Amino acid sequence: MALPLRYNWRNIFARRFSTVLTFGVVAVVVAVLVILLSFSEGIRISLTATGSPRNIVVIKPGATAESTSILFNDELALLEQTPGLHRDMSGRAWISRERCLQTSIPRVDVADRPANVAIRAIDEIAFDLHEEVRLIEGRRFARGSEEVIVGKAARDRYAGLNIGDEVALGRLANRRFRVVGIFEARGSALESEIWADYTAMSSAYEAHFYSSAMLRLSDPAVAEAAIAHIRGPAVELEAKTETQYYKDLSQQADQIAALTIVLVSIMAFGAVFAVANTLYAAVDARRREIAMLRTIGFSRGSVIGAFVIESLMICGAACAVGLAVSLVFDGARQDYLSDTTWTVLAYELKVTPRIVAIGLMLAMCVGVIGAVAPAWRASRVGIIEALRKA
Repeated sequence: MALPLRYNWRNIFARRFSTVLTFGVVAVVVAVLVILLSFSEGIRISLTATGSPRNIVVIKPGATAESTSILFNDELALLEQTPGLHRDMSGRAWISRERCLQTSIPRVDVADRPANVAIRAIDEIAFDLHEEVRLIEGRRFARGSEEVIVGKAARDRYAGLNIGDEVALGRLANRRFRVVGIFEARGSALESEIWADYTAMSSAYEAHFYSSAMLRLSDPAVAEAAIAHIRGPAVELEAKTETQYYKDLSQQADQIAALTIVLVSIMAFGAVFAVANTLYAAVDARRREIAMLRTIGFSRGSVIGAFVIESLMICGAACAVGLAVSLVFDGARQDYLSDTTWTVLAYELKVTPRIVAIGLMLAMCVGVIGAVAPAWRASRVGIIEALRKA
């Protein structure tokens, strides 16, 4: 025979201080877990949303990213013979030669902490290959002009990137480029970039080389053969599908998730002790009551179940509060400095159903584990001894 839930509810408030303390500890643990996981999830979503399986990114062998790669025209000319390369009606191969640069721009919220923002110098064909890019304000930059377009995330996070503003670029930061358009890219990493004409940027930075090339394939099925050709003796460059390239860049998000698990595990260990301490105190205070329950016919299993349910009720309510607090941060825009590209990536915190489920599971595990020992102790209370001491 199980004890009624109102019995558990009444006893939760019998020792208010320890109950509130346990409630607070569990709520903090859940909130920290969900918020930190939403950081890594936001980074991962931003990077994995970038790219197409039909696109191949080509960089220098040994380079970790576009920003550390240098390619020259004679190397890129070899890519024209890549098998499966998409060509338009005129026979032109869809190859976008691009250069990645960096510039320091103040943040909107913290002006004294400038960010290392990526600049992508491109030709007109880049807009065909990066098909997720779409202008939402203004226009494209004119060919050869000192104009730029800015990703929506960069515009929101960094100062002086609205239409009509001028950005100081160039080797000596002595060239003024006017912002003429704002683009979005389905929430991908490209939204953190500034795009400009390759010729104008080469003149401003007094250097004529490329960082990478983007190739469009006629069919994703030929990607493996195309990559093998580019890596082979005919070209001898490094190649990956665009989706794989950005997936590799998301390893930092995995590191954040791993660190979160370690940190929250330590905090959860403390939460287990808080739950156990509360229930041990409850057992000591209710020894006579437990003995009476056993006397009138409630089994040891019912007593164990009652204490576990009390623990789960406390942890469940704490979990709800922790989740509510963490949801306040859902969609908040942040940025981080990639240890691969050395540029910032703006992203949104994402509290997904999977993360909510993880938070709920953690709270329930803390509740059950913390209740086991006190519940077992309660079930072993000697009936005659407890009644005599009372």
